[in-house]
Amino acid sequence: MTGKDNASDEKPVEAQKQSEWAGIIRATGSPLKLFALIVLVCNSIFGIAAAWSYNSEIFVFTLHTFLAIVACFVLIALWSPRSFYSPSELTSMAEFENRQKGQLILPKAQPLVPTLIIAVFVLIYAYYQNTNG
Repeated sequence: MTGKDNASDEKPVEAQKQSEWAGIIRATGSPLKLFALIVLVCNSIFGIAAAWSYNSEIFVFTLHTFLAIVACFVLIALWSPRSFYSPSELTSMAEFENRQKGQLILPKAQPLVPTLIIAVFVLIYAYYQNTNG
């Protein structure tokens, strides 16, 4: 075989890998779907690490991390729900709102509120870990 044959054999494999990643990225067409994928991957990794460590503290941190991610998700969903939609979904919602004479489907985004609440809870958790650890 010549060098050209080896190069041509490798290109389809690389193209296939790229198309697999492109498929994953297409499946996460909105920030909400991407967030769900990230949560699933992170929780799987945290759970496997906690199970292999045989240390109850790591398992507790895993649960705390999961609860913190869920709490952040809920706060963002309550105060900035538009951030979970892709631009194309927001455009179709805006068109629907225009037909409904300006009635908002989703409330106006207020990112400062969840940001402050998350920051306060991070400080409270840091204090808790410092005093109990």
